[in-house]
Amino acid sequence: MSMRKALVVRGGWEGHDPVGCTESVMPALEQAGFGIEVAEDLSVYEDAGLLAATDLVVHSWSAGGLTPAQETGLVDAVEAGTGFAGWHGGVVATNVANPRYLRMVGGRFLWHPEGFQEFTVRIASTPDRDGGIVEGITDYDVETEHYWVLTDSLNTVLATSVLPPGPADPWHEPVEFPVVWTRRWGAGRVFVCTLGHRVADLRVPQTAAIVGRGLVWAARA
Repeated sequence: MSMRKALVVRGGWEGHDPVGCTESVMPALEQAGFGIEVAEDLSVYEDAGLLAATDLVVHSWSAGGLTPAQETGLVDAVEAGTGFAGWHGGVVATNVANPRYLRMVGGRFLWHPEGFQEFTVRIASTPDRDGGIVEGITDYDVETEHYWVLTDSLNTVLATSVLPPGPADPWHEPVEFPVVWTRRWGAGRVFVCTLGHRVADLRVPQTAAIVGRGLVWAARA
């Protein structure tokens, strides 16, 4: 059996430490038997041959923007079966002017309260679909940025969090947001985790397990 191939595409805003964060998850891919190629230029998405031979794209590029050719190359590859995965701003706070990309990912970052917040990651019960990603993990607490995201019903939500209003906030009831989801797009699989602002977030044992499993799940079978 040939080794599966992962393409890690990283760069963009340095505040999300794209190098450090991708380096922290790459051992999980190596342990799962992936060969890894790293690209630090979005033009890699114009290489149709490379993408067709790639089983998983890990995208970590906050505040980016794809050219029409790059967006077409990436989304066409996922629709043809290449897996796609990422976390935090590297996947949902990027490419905001690329509608095909946003529909493929299934969510977009809008806002977060200032600073790091303490909140609970609530594991959803999904016995019929993709539940292995969170198998054996119970609700757990984190302290990091709490993302407010827009998503849609095509996603399978594996974990959520609740953001309660403060005294000065304009909303009046607690709001529940997806934290981890999966999505089918064409023949491809998509995995997203909104945690991961910094390396320390990805090293929380439960988050590390979820992200590691999610990357492997998203890859072409």
